[in-house]
Parts: sequence; C-alpha cells; structure tokens
Amino acid sequence: MPIGTIAAIVAVIILVIAVPLGTMLFLHKQGGAWTTFLIGAGTFILFAMILEQLFHGLVLFSGIGAVIQGNIWLYGLYGGLAAGLFEETGRFLAFRFALRRRQDRITSLAYGIGHGGIEAFLIAGLTMVNNLILGLTYVNGGTVPDEVIPAVEALLAIPTGMFLWSGFERLTAMALHMALSVLVFASVRTSRRWLYPAAILIHAAVDFAAVVANSYLPVAATELLVQTLTAVSVLWATRIYKNLSQYTSGT
Repeated sequence: MPIGTIAAIVAVIILVIAVPLGTMLFLHKQGGAWTTFLIGAGTFILFAMILEQLFHGLVLFSGIGAVIQGNIWLYGLYGGLAAGLFEETGRFLAFRFALRRRQDRITSLAYGIGHGGIEAFLIAGLTMVNNLILGLTYVNGGTVPDEVIPAVEALLAIPTGMFLWSGFERLTAMALHMALSVLVFASVRTSRRWLYPAAILIHAAVDFAAVVANSYLPVAATELLVQTLTAVSVLWATRIYKNLSQYTSGT
C-alpha cells in the first residue's frame, strides 16, 4: 500500500475528528454547549441513519423504486428531497423541543457542527478506517475474504488524491450543515417560519447537484459546483446569524 495513500487516509481520519471537535471547543468558549453538539449528533443518527434509511427501504424496493434508480435525474431529486426533509425536520424538532430553552444564537452553530461532524465521522471516517485496515491486511499477506479481494484491489488502485477529495467534501458538508442549522434555528426562534422549508430546498438542491454532476463531470468540477452552492448558503446564513439578537427569545 503506497505510503502516500496511507498518509492521505490517515489525514482524512484525523480531519473528520479534529475539525468538529476543534470547532466545538472554539464555540464552547463563546458560550456553545456540548449538550447541543451531542443533540445535533444524535438527531442526525436518528433522522438520517435510521428513519431516512427505513423510508428508502420502503420506496426504493417498491414498484417505483426501479424507475427512480434507473434515472439519475430522478434519483438525485428523490435523494436530495428525502435528505432535506428528514434532516431539516430533525433540526426543526430539535430546536423546537430538545433545545427549546437554548435561546442563544450560538446554539445553531453548536448543533450544526454536531450534526455535520457525526456525519463526517460515520461516512468518511469509518470508511477510511475500514479501507486502511483492509488495504494493510491485504498487502501484508493477511487473511481477507475472497469476495472482498476485488474491492481491495480496486481500492489500492485509487490515486492518492482521490482520498483527499473525500476530506474536502466533508469540510464542505460541515459548513453547509452549520448554515442550514442557522436557517432552521431562525425559523423556530423568529417569525420567519419560511426558513425551515427554505433549508429543505437548499439541502435538496445541493445533494441533487452533487449526484447529477458526479455522473457527468470530473470530481474536481463536481466539488467546485457543490462548494459554490455551499458558499452562497453560508453567506446567506451568516447574514441571518448577524441579524439575530444574541438571545432570540421574544424576537
């Protein structure tokens, strides 16, 4: 296993652990609560990893599932809307009930990095740990199940830079989750209720663009598109965040 590949995989693992925790340490000094961070992580697991996956099982294995999966545009639209609906609804309910006493605006950021951080760890971090273990076991003559060998050989053929792209993608996703958390927080704490459905649509649009673009464009172009959409969302969320009073009760 090339040393560059090992270094890239380890770098991504460190990244998806250090960035969320480092960000939360900074937010904690500004008044953010670790319980909010944990609620963000737990809400993601419940709504995205459990409830959304159950929904996918019902839809994608139904009669219409073959139609959706057979068309990349429909698949991107379906996947984006499902992710947006489940994750933003989880955010909404968390701010409305579990975090109802947390009126300080920094709650939105602490929740967002908890939500995005656990996603990064579960999707990229654990995958990279698994890749590293399988790759090192295989090249060192260890026992690897026969059915897994083709996948491991394909893994070893991946250029080093491709592993780093997954790290960049997770950074972008964490920034988006923090931005969407600001929108949903503002929809719950202020009279701008429309920001909740707006967050769903933004989430769906970014995911849709990522899925469809990945089928037609190089990885770098796809990431540039996603990062551009995320940057616009972050700029809008930053403006909303600055216009929130420090404590939003009664606004």
